[in-house]
Amino acid sequence: MILHYPCPNCGAEMTYDIKKGKLHCSHCSGEMALSQAVQQNTSQTAGGGTSTEIDGEILAGAEYHCPNCGGLMITKDKETSTMCAYCGAPMILADRLTGKRRPVKLLPFQMDRQDAEKAFRKWCRNGRFAPKGFTSAENIQRLKGMYIPYWLFQFDTRVDISAQATNVRVFRQGDYQVTETEFYDIQRAYKLQYKDIPLDASRQLEDGEMAKLEPFNFSELKTFDMPYLAGFDSSSYDFDDAELAPVAKDKVQKYARDYAQGAVSGYSTVHLNGHTVDFEREEEAFIFVPIWFVDYNYHGKVYKFMMNGQNGRIAGTPPTSRGKMAIWWAGISAALFIVTLIGSII
Repeated sequence: MILHYPCPNCGAEMTYDIKKGKLHCSHCSGEMALSQAVQQNTSQTAGGGTSTEIDGEILAGAEYHCPNCGGLMITKDKETSTMCAYCGAPMILADRLTGKRRPVKLLPFQMDRQDAEKAFRKWCRNGRFAPKGFTSAENIQRLKGMYIPYWLFQFDTRVDISAQATNVRVFRQGDYQVTETEFYDIQRAYKLQYKDIPLDASRQLEDGEMAKLEPFNFSELKTFDMPYLAGFDSSSYDFDDAELAPVAKDKVQKYARDYAQGAVSGYSTVHLNGHTVDFEREEEAFIFVPIWFVDYNYHGKVYKFMMNGQNGRIAGTPPTSRGKMAIWWAGISAALFIVTLIGSII
């Protein structure tokens, strides 16, 4: 089933307005509160897809009909919300957002398209060194807001450590300098809780690319509701919690060791002999996080602009035109030559 939100005033499609936190109609400026839109979800009977999910696995290539223009859409793998390729209407593929594949929470966008376009121009220095057309209106229009699937892990742990420590005291005794060393065998246990350990659950972007956009402020998570997706792309996870839990636990192992190493204090030296981490409780939540994204192919290489949709953090390297760089350096060289020439005449 496809969810969409026709304006109650004029019938045009509404999208989520980031700054207002409501659904907004760009045609007549009508607005709708999210709570009203959520109530409307249950009464929608828009066209459905064909065999979109079997045993929790979303099938690629499922067909949907746009409720606005009737156009046939063949969906991408794991896609959960998109825009109609024919009329641009927002479509939420609600039948792909059920059960375990329905996010528990999401981080709503705080940075809107205007913020993203401004950041994009600044990122590429307003096209000063970029290839021709890179900062064109058409290319900037390709900037899209996307919700990326993440798993958020929580652990309660017991950390047991064994260490050897020393206290060294140096003093004089008559004509001699005496060094006194006391040795201690230390056994300690700690109860540690680790919250909000995020792991990217999508193949769409590389983990290293997403890591450059972190951290996200997970204290601002909201309960997931479908209207947040209206006007944005989103995809379900490629990696489930069972696949990513070992990665999260490896991170916790490192955090626990670092904590244990620093927790034994008051000694001259401390050597950690060993430690064990027992996971007493584990929880995970499927969530969406927001980014702005555009890619650009230049001389066979793909360049990506990515912006954290919550705080504006930017990742990516813009392409540079060798011709523009050469002209710029020629101008600098000419200016330096003139300054040097004037200086020699004076």
